[in-house]
Amino acid sequence: MSRIQKIALVAALASSCLGSASAQSFQGRLANGTPSASCEVSGPNKCAMFFNPTLNITILNNWNIGSGFWSVTAASGSAQALAASAGVAASGLTGWVLPTGNGYLSGGDLNQYRSIWNQVGASFAGLSGQFDGFQSGIYWSSTALPAFNSAWNSRFLVNGIDQGFIFLPTLYKTVAVRPGDVALIPEPQTYAMLLAGLGAVLVAVRRRRATPTV
Repeated sequence: MSRIQKIALVAALASSCLGSASAQSFQGRLANGTPSASCEVSGPNKCAMFFNPTLNITILNNWNIGSGFWSVTAASGSAQALAASAGVAASGLTGWVLPTGNGYLSGGDLNQYRSIWNQVGASFAGLSGQFDGFQSGIYWSSTALPAFNSAWNSRFLVNGIDQGFIFLPTLYKTVAVRPGDVALIPEPQTYAMLLAGLGAVLVAVRRRRATPTV
């Protein structure tokens, strides 16, 4: 085998390994957003959340954060308010919302629930094995049906998933997701260092301008 062929073989193997890693549906994240390949669904080394690269969302690991009604304004006690507060408590970050769930669609950005269900093997055991606190029952989605004064929900059963819509005042379970990967969000210390660096540059520029030319 020539040197060029060896290099090509190594490159192909590396590409294959990277492809397998990037295809991982649920990547563990600690409470500070740090990626972790060793954190687990439950126990002392529990993941706080999981990043899903297919949907480009971070999913809170805890699927037992309470039940609430559906609210356009995310009123206190609503499913939206529960998702937001649980996300902040788990990660220190804002921006947590309910997953989408348009039951007319087979998955994707507009039906994240269906995509998650498919990615765990389309099974009740797969979903309960992936997330802590998962329960049989109905979970609210963020997808509203204003014409019917209702919103979509997902009912997880032992033998499948059933997506329908129902009136907003009903109390259903809550899941929290956040757009993007929390691991890519700079920590406050990073912002502070950046601002300090910019300040130092501005001071240096002002001093240079104030220096008289000979």
